[in-house]
Amino acid sequence: MPPRLRRIAWFIVIWLASVAALTVVAMLIRSVI
Repeated sequence: MPPRLRRIAWFIVIWLASVAALTVVAMLIRSVI
């Protein structure tokens, strides 16, 4: 795999993980409030 594609893949994985984390945090805050 070329380094460029690997970098893009890492960026997508990190972005999806951050979106999932934000969704979980939002659900927790919504359940608390």
